[in-house]
Amino acid sequence: MLDWNELRFFLAVCRDGSFAAAARKLKVDETTVARRIARLEASLGARLFGRTPDGLAPTPAGESVRASAEEMERSAIELTRRAMGADGKLAGRVRIAAPELLGIHFVLPALLPLRQKHPDIVIEFLPGMARLDIARAEADIGIRTIRPAEADLVCRRIGGLAMAGYVRKGGPLDAVVSFSDAFRPPIRSAQEFLPQAKVALRTNSTGAVLQAVRLGMGVGDVPCFIGDADPALSRAFPQAAPEAMELYLVAHADVHRTGRVRTVLRALAEAFEKSSKSLMGKVKR
Repeated sequence: MLDWNELRFFLAVCRDGSFAAAARKLKVDETTVARRIARLEASLGARLFGRTPDGLAPTPAGESVRASAEEMERSAIELTRRAMGADGKLAGRVRIAAPELLGIHFVLPALLPLRQKHPDIVIEFLPGMARLDIARAEADIGIRTIRPAEADLVCRRIGGLAMAGYVRKGGPLDAVVSFSDAFRPPIRSAQEFLPQAKVALRTNSTGAVLQAVRLGMGVGDVPCFIGDADPALSRAFPQAAPEAMELYLVAHADVHRTGRVRTVLRALAEAFEKSSKSLMGKVKR
C-alpha cells in the first residue's frame, strides 16, 4: 500500500522540478524531500526521477506512479471539501491567497472587523505573486486579477485595482524600477512610458518595487490606493489615466458552502465594495 504522505512529496517534486523547490512548497528541508523520495523508490523497486537540463523529470515508472498519486490526491481533496461543506461552524482555518501589496495593505486591514466578530475563525494569509491552485486545495479563497475558467470554481467580480507609475516627490524620471518578465502585471508599465530610461532594478516582488520607489531608485508601478496615500510619492505621469485590472473572489464550489468560508467571502466582498473608489485610484489624499 502506497503511503499518501510520501506521494505528496513525490507529486511536489514532479510539479516543481527539484528537491529544493518541492521543499519550499512543503515547508520542509531539502534532505527530508530527498529521503522521502529515496524511501518511495526503495519500496517500489524503481527509479522515479531522472535529471534533465531543466531539472528533475519523472522516469516512465515515475509517470505511472504519478497518475496513481494524482488520483489519490483528487480523492483526498474531495473528501476534505465534502467535510468542510458540511461544517456550518464559524470556527477553523480559512486560507486566503492574494497579490502581495493588495493582500498586505488592504485585505489584512479589511479582516480586522471579522477577527473581532468571529475570533474562532483562523486566517492563514498567503500573499505573493504566484497563483495558488484552488482546485488542488492550496488555498480556500483566492483574490485574482484574471477570471478563472474552471467550472468547479465559484467566482465573483469585486471591482478593480488601478496601478500607475509613481516616483519619490521631486525625483527625476530618468530611471525605472521594473518587474521581472514572468511577474509583470498586464498593464502599460512605467518602462513603456519611459523607454529611454535606465532600469535601476528588476524584481518579482511588488513590495520591493514600492520600497525602491520610496528610496528614490526610479519610477515604478504601484497600486494607486497605496501611492496616493503616501505623502512621499507622486504620480510620475499625472495626465495619464491609471491602468486598471479587474479583481475576482474565487473559491471552490464545495468549500464555498462552508460557514466560515462564506463568512470570510462576505466580509471581503463588502470591504472591496466600500473601498472601490480608492482601489480604482479615484480618491486622492
